[in-house]
Amino acid sequence: MSLTSDTVQDYCTSEHFFFLDPALKEYAESLLAFWCDKAGDEITEVTIEAAAQQVARLDVPLPIRKAFPDLLTAFFEYLAGSGRFPGAQGWLRVVTRMDKTYRDSFRDDGSVRGETFQKGTTHVGRNDPCPCGSGKKYKKCCHGIS
Repeated sequence: MSLTSDTVQDYCTSEHFFFLDPALKEYAESLLAFWCDKAGDEITEVTIEAAAQQVARLDVPLPIRKAFPDLLTAFFEYLAGSGRFPGAQGWLRVVTRMDKTYRDSFRDDGSVRGETFQKGTTHVGRNDPCPCGSGKKYKKCCHGIS
């Protein structure tokens, strides 16, 4: 069963919503709708974390982005309590586990640490054509230049 904007609206009109931090309430509905859209139909540990990382990159105030796991926890507690989503209790455990890594992914300036990307390079052998494009063998062209 997929989470929809109707589910988010139900949560935002429930009594559970009133216990949220007032600053977080202002952004709660739009953040949860965005998260549900990014998480897709099949909610798994991977989709929960991937969608949360996309929320971390949104243009909302840093304290709101850092508090997103609290919002997600409250949302999943509501879903588990309503009984409509039996998997919500498991999702709640995933959010609890990812909470610290999510919060640690923010730099002091508010940007988000991403995964380190390294460009794959191929090894150039001595008898291979030179990568500079001269047409010569590497050993006769750029091998000695370092």
